[in-house]
Amino acid sequence: MSVTYIIFESYKIKRLMRFFVYLSFVFLSVVCLQCKSEGSSLETTKTPTGHWPAAPAAPALAATQYPSVTEAIMKNLYDNCDYIDFVFYNTNFSMSQNQQAAIRSTLGTVSTTPATVLANCQPIGRLFFQIDGKNAEEADLFYGGDCLYYLFFKDGKYAYGNQLTEGGLTFYQKIFANVSTQGQ
Repeated sequence: MSVTYIIFESYKIKRLMRFFVYLSFVFLSVVCLQCKSEGSSLETTKTPTGHWPAAPAAPALAATQYPSVTEAIMKNLYDNCDYIDFVFYNTNFSMSQNQQAAIRSTLGTVSTTPATVLANCQPIGRLFFQIDGKNAEEADLFYGGDCLYYLFFKDGKYAYGNQLTEGGLTFYQKIFANVSTQGQ
């Protein structure tokens, strides 16, 4: 190999490396400018009245507000409920409680805060609160995402809505975790 050939090859490699560095620089510049122009177009676009443009409208999700379940209903259940039957939709399990401590613990998952009911929420199950073998109250359970509440029935229609307590969230998380591990 001649010295001229080595110098020529070395020159070609340096030139190729410069080309890649230059190409990388151009590519990064274009990417940075594109990101900056997208951000600045959002910052400088105003409506003719001088107000910032409104966020794109989300699909209309009507919210309904139900009053909180009455204290009289909750006291009656706390004092007299002797059985709760949980029926979960779209699952292959249900459960029940017949011990007073467990029943009262479940009643403690009903917050005093009224629930805001979103139109896109669907119930995942229903609770039947029984006294002496008869259904005293029924409530649909909404659990998942922003849907964390009970809707209680009166005369076959929703009448009361209450959010789940933190304890209620933990209670149902444990139930569904146990069910998912048993199903494996």
